Amino acid sequence: MLFISDVHHGLASINNLPKVNEPVVILGDLINWIDYRTGEGIAQDVFGKEIVTKLVQLRKDHNFKDRKKLWSSMFEKDSEIVQQKLELAIFKQYKEVFEALKNYEVWIIPGNVDSEEIIKETMKSNVSYVDGEVLEYKKLKIGFAGGGVPTPINARGEISEQSFSLKLNNLGQVDIICTHAPPLISELITDVITNKKEQGWESLAEYISRTSPKYSIFGDVHQPQASRWKLGHTECINVGYFRANSNYLELSSLL
Repeated sequence: MLFISDVHHGLASINNLPKVNEPVVILGDLINWIDYRTGEGIAQDVFGKEIVTKLVQLRKDHNFKDRKKLWSSMFEKDSEIVQQKLELAIFKQYKEVFEALKNYEVWIIPGNVDSEEIIKETMKSNVSYVDGEVLEYKKLKIGFAGGGVPTPINARGEISEQSFSLKLNNLGQVDIICTHAPPLISELITDVITNKKEQGWESLAEYISRTSPKYSIFGDVHQPQASRWKLGHTECINVGYFRANSNYLELSSLL
């Protein structure tokens, strides 16, 4: 079993995956709104490079108020046409990602940029949407709780802390807990490039402390201060920014 996260339409990275006859678990964020290194993505395709450069800088500054204002301004004229262009671009990226993964067994949970509805509409028969489920693999109980931490950006895949906590509690005791975002631990949520604290789940940290799974596996923070951290008896692991570096975690390396 391979774990990856933050695919962000990284078709080249998908092509670098080893050919395996076991599940590839994707911990969310399949599509690419904006690559904050290059500006590439859906936003640039629809709105152009100048606007995206401003959006990137405002996001790096954590100036969510002005970022939201700028984003809203792009819908003031011909909002229906703009929205249609965005939806077409989103569908196109999902279809291309699932096409690239067609020779793998894929288990998937949503991230903060994902749309559950569009994932289910575009995914192929080799893909299983496992959000909120507990599956057994090689005598390990693996729990899945997707969704993004709520932020001022209000991305499609964000859910409330309360909803996420309920999802976790419904899983019960597991050996491995798989999420998109990390537990709320400073070293795991701090991005060393922006030098800002990104998002993390308070309820996940509480769940780990209470139930002590062997591993907590996640992504979301692209350049974390710490990619591994011990919380009680649980090893917390960020599997990496897959679009940028083709990183994956092999389950066999943990056993």
